[in-house]
Amino acid sequence: MNAGGAATVFELHAIGGPWGRRLAPRRAWLDELAWPAGGELLADDARAGLPLEIARAMWTQTAWSEYASAAAFAEIAAALLACGAPIDLVAAAGDFVVDELVHAEAAARVAGAVGGAVALEVALDRLVRPPAARAPLAAAAELIVRTCCVGEALTVPMLKLSRQVAGAGLIADVLGRIVADEASHAQLGWWFLDWAVPRLDDAARAELGRVAGGAIASFAPLLAGGCTGSGLGVVACTVYDPAFTAAVARHVVRPLAARGIEIPADALAVVGAATAARA
Repeated sequence: MNAGGAATVFELHAIGGPWGRRLAPRRAWLDELAWPAGGELLADDARAGLPLEIARAMWTQTAWSEYASAAAFAEIAAALLACGAPIDLVAAAGDFVVDELVHAEAAARVAGAVGGAVALEVALDRLVRPPAARAPLAAAAELIVRTCCVGEALTVPMLKLSRQVAGAGLIADVLGRIVADEASHAQLGWWFLDWAVPRLDDAARAELGRVAGGAIASFAPLLAGGCTGSGLGVVACTVYDPAFTAAVARHVVRPLAARGIEIPADALAVVGAATAARA
């Protein structure tokens, strides 16, 4: 893949050899799943009125999102080292890079099983939005809040919902394994904040609230699309939207507020307006 500024079609590669053997224990669960012998998953998607093209696009995008999450945790690990964070938190962030890469492979294989991945142009040099803060602790907190306390915290309940409407045992198994990993990824954020918040002043905490608000508001374009049926991991918007709104309040707003980080109301209003528009 080209790592320069030009867009490139998203692909996954492995070189094998000793590096493949090093990764093998972490990805062994993938090969233990009941992948279709012919390479394509036979599922009753017509029951939910879900075109396979939607599932193919969703799983391709999921593979890319997991790949980007691997990059985010690599950045977080470096930022935690730079601010002198507890070494067990640093080690966890580094370890999560491997989780996310395996998730990317899993999602790519599901995309293949539902008819093949779609062509997705990406910019590999813009995988992670850099923190605006210059102070090491504030920069690490910004990355953690955006990735763990918003992104991963919302991923867990929404993937659980996807698992409920999977309609195929293979997809349910893949989602179940990803959820189990992502729960730890979200928890890293809260453990870090419990260590970091006493070291942050009021201005830094207010800025983290704005960071969290921006991360939440970034979901609004995703909520502006058309509605589809459910199945193969895709969730109909009539189910997804209220669940997402509840997850934001329960899994992001409240635990941040408990740590003295308040999210501006206008950021939450952007998401509320997006869900209301397609209700």
